[in-house]
Amino acid sequence: MNRIFLMSGLAAALAFTTAAMAAGGGSGDHVEDLDVAPDAGASPVRLVSWDGDFELLTTSRRLRIWRSHVAYRMTVDSEGNVTNCELTESFRRAYITQRLCAILSEHHTFEPALDDSGMPVEGTYTAQISYQEIRDRM
Repeated sequence: MNRIFLMSGLAAALAFTTAAMAAGGGSGDHVEDLDVAPDAGASPVRLVSWDGDFELLTTSRRLRIWRSHVAYRMTVDSEGNVTNCELTESFRRAYITQRLCAILSEHHTFEPALDDSGMPVEGTYTAQISYQEIRDRM
């Protein structure tokens, strides 16, 4: 009996969280918060492509992740390669964070940030991906 109550509570919490995100304006695939240098000529890291919907969704199902989204921050070097990934909302198990970061790093393509003289520099990219939006696209 306790399991049934717990599972129904989890389902209700997941539905509430997903509905709240949809009502809160989760309008894009990636909700971005880019770290930009205050210089007028500088430009932030730019996402060129993301092609990991299927891989992220299937891995998340396999790992039994019951969240409505994944929020993360990546460090991108001056060549556009991901050098560091961290989930901004952590999981209790480190292997989940490592696996999700591996997928996110592999399936993102970036243009590096540019300083005020137009030279590529290291920068950060912060975003979140909604599982509901991935399901809607598939």
